[in-house]
Parts: sequence; structure tokens; C-alpha cells
Amino acid sequence: MPNILAIDTATDVCSVGFQRGASVNCISENIPRQHSQRLFGMLSELLPNGLREHGVELLAYNHGPGSFTGLRIAASAAQGLAFSNGLPVTGISTLACLAEGARRRAEVVPGEVALVLLDARLDEVYWGSYAIEEDGVRPLAADAVCPPADIPVPATPVVAVGSGLQYRTAFVDGVEDKILRSPSPAWPDVLDLLTLAGRSWQGGQRLSAQQAIPVYLHDASGWSKLAPREPR
Repeated sequence: MPNILAIDTATDVCSVGFQRGASVNCISENIPRQHSQRLFGMLSELLPNGLREHGVELLAYNHGPGSFTGLRIAASAAQGLAFSNGLPVTGISTLACLAEGARRRAEVVPGEVALVLLDARLDEVYWGSYAIEEDGVRPLAADAVCPPADIPVPATPVVAVGSGLQYRTAFVDGVEDKILRSPSPAWPDVLDLLTLAGRSWQGGQRLSAQQAIPVYLHDASGWSKLAPREPR
């Protein structure tokens, strides 16, 4: 397993984590709209002597869905650090992190399906379905965004996870009947981002720095696309 530096600014929580062998260190702060001011300070606290000194081999970032600004911050940081340190990158889904966190806490167990729901604001939710397996989570469909009433009725019973459950009164008839239980909502945890990044590495899923881009799901036509930086 490589030494992994992970960055997550997709939600109100700004998090960084470093895994080296069996040692894992993380810093997380709930600081809405302050991610850009704190991120590099947190990285300096986590890795005071720089990435190379600590032997970082892979940069992981939460590529979305989530806050437009937050996703751009994480992708931009991953791009810059990857270019300047000559490192590969892997992007991980916010919803996959939430599913993995629920699996780690045994809120959903192998053989079950997690319906992951994240508040997208504007009366919409990001959602995805993940099969829970002994060694991780597996997406059953592409992550999506829609009004709560447009979430399709699951084919099988599910465990509903995430902040999007606040909209459950708007679900179409039949969705509520398929929900086995719904644990208290939790933020994505950088610990789960590190876990999923390690599995991504083992599966050979590595990106170049210029491929580190956000995954918005919402129409981002009003936002300029993140321009790849050139190596220095």
C-alpha cells in the first residue's frame, strides 16, 4: 500500500489525512466557507516538512459531488501538489466515502445496499446506491442529483445514509417502504477517503495531475472549468 495524502473539502468539513503503513493521522475542522484559508495550514500541520520528506506516493481527493467551491479547492490543491511533487492522483466519490463510513461503523453490513443521500441544497439531493461487501463498497449505478421526489423506488430494501434524509417527506410513494433503517447523518470522513484511495491504487486506478478535476453533477455551466496547470 502506498503512502497516501488525502484532501477533502467537498462539504462544510475541511479534512486532510496521511496514511503511512499502519499509521494514520488526520485533521478535520467544520469550517464552512473557510476551506481555502485553512487547507494549506492544515497540510503544513499534518506534514510539516513537506510531501517528499514524508514519502507521499499518492494524492487522493474527494472529487464530488458537493459544494462547487469546495470541489474546486480540493481539485486545484491536488493538481498543484501532484505537479510540483511528480505524484499520481486518484479522485474518490463523496457518496462512496459516506457509504464506506457507514460500512466501517457497521451501520450497514455486507449483503445490504446503502442508499446514500447528500443534501445538494436548492431542494435537491445527490444520491447513489452502493452494495456493501466484506471488503468494501461497490457502486450499483452512477451518482446522480435530482429533486427528492425523483429518486426512484429501490429494487431491494436499503439502508438510507446521509444528510439528504431531511427531505424524506418528499420521497415518492414506495421509497420509504424500502428503507430498512436510517442511521444519524454523518459527514464524509477523510479516513474513509484514505481507505478507498488505497483500494483504487490496488486496482490500478491512477490519474495524472491534469486529470484531477471536480465532478459536479449539477449543471456547472455558470462556473469556469478548472484549467490544468502546466508542470513547473
